[in-house]
Amino acid sequence: MVPLRQKRWFESPGWQRTIFEPLQRKVEALNQRPCRASGRGPSLKANYPESFDSIALWAKASNIRPSEARVRFAQGAILSAIANSRSLKSILVFKGGNALDFVWQPNRSTEDLDFSSEDSSIDEAQLEKKLTDTLTATGRKLGILFRINSIKRQPPGPGKTYILYAVRVGYALPDDPQNRDRIERQEPSKAIVLLEISLNECICESTLVDFGPGTSLKVSTREDIVAEKLRALLQQALRNRTRQQDLLDIAVLIRSGAELDIKRISEYLLLKAEARNVPVSKQAFQNPEVRDRARADYDALESSTRRLFIPFNESWELLMELVARLEIPAQSTISVSL
Repeated sequence: MVPLRQKRWFESPGWQRTIFEPLQRKVEALNQRPCRASGRGPSLKANYPESFDSIALWAKASNIRPSEARVRFAQGAILSAIANSRSLKSILVFKGGNALDFVWQPNRSTEDLDFSSEDSSIDEAQLEKKLTDTLTATGRKLGILFRINSIKRQPPGPGKTYILYAVRVGYALPDDPQNRDRIERQEPSKAIVLLEISLNECICESTLVDFGPGTSLKVSTREDIVAEKLRALLQQALRNRTRQQDLLDIAVLIRSGAELDIKRISEYLLLKAEARNVPVSKQAFQNPEVRDRARADYDALESSTRRLFIPFNESWELLMELVARLEIPAQSTISVSL
């Protein structure tokens, strides 16, 4: 993996400036300082099988089930397709748990591939065509058949600021005649990778990662991902969700000795929280409900980790140590709009 350059979210051509001008000005001020250069990371290609014939060997070397390795092969092929699409790689930023797993900290894979689009004007039809074109070309090289089973806009209807496209990408590997027949008949495949593509989300920092000869992919930096996960932990009660995976991911990064820029994490957390009107403070992280929600079903994550699982109490202590170092208010200073 070779980080080539960094790009900040306010540079996006489709960003809704009339809505987010205050946040944009803050990020512009932040970016007047020289960018911190991202260090070299592990080879991206080592984190998924590069060919169908290598799936079994990769699964054994990675200590995962062959069935999981097959999904990983399909996920890697989709990332490769986006990296090979001039139009998609210019607007999509790979983020979330799988960005950590594929690029920064291989440990725990998730079912979906999360992206933010820097072009808020893209619609379902445009997205389907761009994805279909590049998936077809990449699939032809790898022996995979792809089909866009569906694209759903959430929430539906006009006038929404935060939009998510849930894309169900059907696929069929060379030894899967049933799903290959379905795709050839223009029917949905039962083998699926879910893409979640967000519009108007605050990506504070991304880096361009080398994906092979002449190909690249924008990926959120570790600092941006950690800030997003911290906001998600604080947002649990507001959205009536649990985010145990975010606690584990942060703890694993810390325990593994990742060099994290605390100042940038703090600044990005404040910006991301302000965009969603989430109160941020050290006191907020000490709210028992934040801990209780992160604790729910936490132990079940052990079965999905390949290298390191940290028990809940240890993870929570690592989180609290990180929070203590953050440059954020001691107490919340903004109100919540539900």
